[in-house]
Amino acid sequence: MRATDLLTRQYASVNQILHDVGGDLTPAELTTRVLPRTNLLAFDLWHVARAQDWALQTLVRGVPEMIDEPRWQGRGRLVTHGIGVGMSEAESDELARTLALADILEYADAVHQNLLAWLSTITDDDLSREPDVPAQLQRYPVYLEPAMREEAPWMFQRPQVWRCLAPALGHARDHLAEMDMLKRQLRARMA
Repeated sequence: MRATDLLTRQYASVNQILHDVGGDLTPAELTTRVLPRTNLLAFDLWHVARAQDWALQTLVRGVPEMIDEPRWQGRGRLVTHGIGVGMSEAESDELARTLALADILEYADAVHQNLLAWLSTITDDDLSREPDVPAQLQRYPVYLEPAMREEAPWMFQRPQVWRCLAPALGHARDHLAEMDMLKRQLRARMA
């Protein structure tokens, strides 16, 4: 199996899990804090989609993120730049309370389709390429802030493409597993 085929399957799995976990959340569930010091579920869904857009467009390709496309404008805080790193709890809660589930899912699906289309055009050797991530980060100053430097210090080097894509898989899966547990906890309380 080719590495790009494996990545395609893994990203398809992440997208399916995102829909399984988030697709049936009610507006109240999206904006209820289930446990202290956890994010609201709407924020984490947004964060997963934004992290995938950031990883592919900014880190790997050095092109504008999909969130900048005209089709997403007018959808409130969905178009917030960054991936949420460094936001206070109050800031992330405010963002979460403005998001519509349908918008998050539509954006996540668009990012996913873009990622799959890109993966279909590269070879396994392309995964070893070292994009000039420090230069590409200049487009979005939010990624140059101290909180982001602390969260992902490796991105200020010249990581290989596969390393740039890793947060959109492993990190996304971690958040989705946490969200699944929080959703189950919330629904058990309400039952």
